[in-house]
Amino acid sequence: MAYSQNSSFCSVTNTDCSLSSVILEKFKDLNVDKAKACRIDYKNSLVLCCSNCNVILGDSHGICGESVDLNSVICFKVTEDVLIKGNQKICLEGPLANCLYSYLQCSGCLLVVGAALQATPPHLSALRDFFLLQKDRINCYNMKNSTMVAGTTLNFELKPMGELTKLKQELESQMKRLDVLKALLSQEKIQKGGVDKLHCKSKRL
Repeated sequence: MAYSQNSSFCSVTNTDCSLSSVILEKFKDLNVDKAKACRIDYKNSLVLCCSNCNVILGDSHGICGESVDLNSVICFKVTEDVLIKGNQKICLEGPLANCLYSYLQCSGCLLVVGAALQATPPHLSALRDFFLLQKDRINCYNMKNSTMVAGTTLNFELKPMGELTKLKQELESQMKRLDVLKALLSQEKIQKGGVDKLHCKSKRL
């Protein structure tokens, strides 16, 4: 994931440098696959924190782009400290017009840090089921040089919506094929069970 910084680079003080070890441990918790985790260069990673209380919300390995219109970072995974607020809402105007979504909250201070879209118009369909973290509600901690920057100072490369939509359609197609295979296997087992019962009856006769 490439990103560029605009301005306002703010150094972390010596007392905040102890955050590195805490962040590193929390950061590793995001990667369940140990073999994959061993290949990840954590020291060159970016950590997304709540702008209000610095609770860790995600990392650069969970980012797949940025929505300029929504002023949000698009994430496919976040930490357990990102809470999905239960009540779904419908937006009637603005960039999220005609969208059904849930708020994302920081578990530390309950600040609303973004949204998760469940239903959208066609032009936002690629963003469904992703986590959208508002850039003005997050700070980004750079593991490499122990510095913190405001989320609004970073620009993340965004994969074209067409590519995301195409990938999603391919995945859905593969899932449908798996469902068909499961149904066929299930039917084959039922038929086999019926044949076995007939054999048992014929032997008894």
